[in-house]
This record gives sequence, C-alpha cells and structure tokens, in this order.
Amino acid sequence: MTKRLVSFVGPLLAFLVLLAALPAAAQDWTGKGRIEGRVTDPDGKPIAGATIKVRIPNRPNDGPTTKTDAKGRWSVGGIRGGDWNVTIEAPGFMTGERSISVSEVQRMNPVEYKMGPAPKAAPEQAQTSGLPPEIVEAVKAGNEALAAKKWAEAAAAFEKVLPAAPDNVGLLLALARAYSGAGNNDKAIEMIRRVTDKDPSNWAAWMLMANMLLDRGKLDEGRAALEHVPPQAVTDPNIYINVGILFLNQKRTDEAEGYFTKAVDIAPGQFDGYYYRGLARITLGKNAEAKEDFLKVVALAPPDSSEVKEAHQLLEALKGSKK
Repeated sequence: MTKRLVSFVGPLLAFLVLLAALPAAAQDWTGKGRIEGRVTDPDGKPIAGATIKVRIPNRPNDGPTTKTDAKGRWSVGGIRGGDWNVTIEAPGFMTGERSISVSEVQRMNPVEYKMGPAPKAAPEQAQTSGLPPEIVEAVKAGNEALAAKKWAEAAAAFEKVLPAAPDNVGLLLALARAYSGAGNNDKAIEMIRRVTDKDPSNWAAWMLMANMLLDRGKLDEGRAALEHVPPQAVTDPNIYINVGILFLNQKRTDEAEGYFTKAVDIAPGQFDGYYYRGLARITLGKNAEAKEDFLKVVALAPPDSSEVKEAHQLLEALKGSKK
C-alpha cells in the first residue's frame, strides 16, 4: 500500500479506486466516490482502532465514520465528489485533520497520516506553591486525570486553577495536553500561544505548537512556528517529514525535498526520510539521486515492509535512467 497521500506519484504508486454503489439512504452526501488511507504512530507502526470521521465542511454530523483495522488501514465509499474534512482521533495522540477533494470519476491516492503523541506535562510543572488548598486539590485531580487519559476531567480540573495562575507555563501546557486529548485543538493551541506570547524564546512550546498546526494541515502556520525553534533543538525527524509531505500535497516539491533532507540529516539511520525524498526527487527528475534514496530504504527498512516492496518496484521502474 502506498505510504502517503502524494498526489504527484504516478501510476506505479497510484491505487485504483472502485466505484461504490449508491447507498439506499437519501443522504445528500452519498455518491460514487471513495477514499482510503492508513494511520501510523511516529515510528511508522500502525494504529488500530483510530476513529476516522469524514465530514462535509461546516456540517459536523454529515458523513460516515469508520475505524482503522489492525494494520491501521481504513476506507470509506459511497460519498459524493467535492471537498471533505477528515478527522483522525486515537487515545494518546493529537487529533489530526485533513481537507481532501474527492472525485467520483478519477482514481485517488490513499491518505497516509502519521499521528503525533499528545503533549505531555509532568505533574510538578503545574506549580501549587502559595495557592489555596482547593486549588492544590484541583491540580492534583487534573494530574491524576491526565495520567488516566481522562482528558475532559483533566481540562475541567485545570480550568479551575487557571484564574489563580493564569501565566503558569506548566499549567498552560497541561491544559494544552488535556484539550488536545479531548480533540479540542483550537483550545490547545490557544494555551500554547499564551506561553509563547509570554516567553517568545520558549522553543519547546513553539515545537509543540508546530506539531499541532501541522497535524491539522496548517502548513504555513506550522512552518512559521517551527522557525522559532533552533535547528539544533529539533531531534525528531518526523516533524520535518510531516512538513515535507504537506509540501508534496501542495505540489511544492522543491521545498518538500529540502525538508526530507533535514529529516535524513537528523536520522540517517532511519528509512522514512530517504523514502519520501526519493519520491520527491522522481518528480523533480533527479532519478539518479532517487535511486540512491530507494537503495537506502532497501538497506534500512524491515525486509518484509511495504516500503521495501515499493522501493524495489521504483528501482525496477528507474532502471536505465541516467538522470
């Protein structure tokens, strides 16, 4: 199965879309369109049981809902052509969003999505020194709810504390985690912005904000937040990979290649950066360099993985190319 939603990838990586039969229900969102995808964690492992909501923009209740299978895969058929919003939710991960244009007559590539972990806040970050006992108890209850992943309870507890400590960085980040876990990314980002407004040099908060914005498909805002983070502070290649994928989907392939190179520089022993950079380089006509990237994928990825299979297919297709 193709690794990512990369609309530029040619027939070798494209999936044939089967036209779905029109459902009997008289819903105006039904049609002959189909979309599918796969959801993975930051290490590329499939996330089973993630909730996929496919909705018409500005109509939160109109559209189908499904779950990912054991391999993290999902599919939805019988939908009309046009713009759709896809929301991806899983416990312990930040909620993701994608906007997708569906066609009822043309084949589409699958939506591949890598979920970022929900931001963490250590209990001691929400300082309680000098606060009334009821506030201390609320902080304790919030931390316990966070540990149990009871996001709504955690948010409610920390909201009680916020008026007494409106500028506490630990509290704001704890609230961001709770809101993110509950699927309220707008409120989560609002809490992080309060941290960055107070301390523009807090690069950890900027990194967290960048991840959340990118997970929502907000490329320009996410990249702007990432620019506040010193390059040497970025140790996770996935953030650069996610930026690159968003650029690919916008057909800004030169910029995508640059971010995949950053991912390779951070983690030269991981195959993902090479894989996506190879795809970008095929589109750019850099076939010789793409071959080198796919050879790296073959050397570094698990032998039975779909990435290795696809790399072999691409290498075969590139045989004889001297560019």
